[in-house]
Amino acid sequence: MRLRAQIVVDIDAGDYVEAAEHQNALQRYLRDIQEQYPDASLTMRERRERRHDGLGHAPEPARAGTR
Repeated sequence: MRLRAQIVVDIDAGDYVEAAEHQNALQRYLRDIQEQYPDASLTMRERRERRHDGLGHAPEPARAGTR
């Protein structure tokens, strides 16, 4: 049986320098994990905020018999 475990950490960083500091800290944790699970890896990517401007939502369907 093959399993995949994921740990998700959402980070708010003010700039790339602060993001790198967070990445370095996570890599230190990863080294500890790799002692037990040598194939463990760390992937980081930038996440974009979603705009909540009402676009992309379909209008509600009209109800039968109502005006």
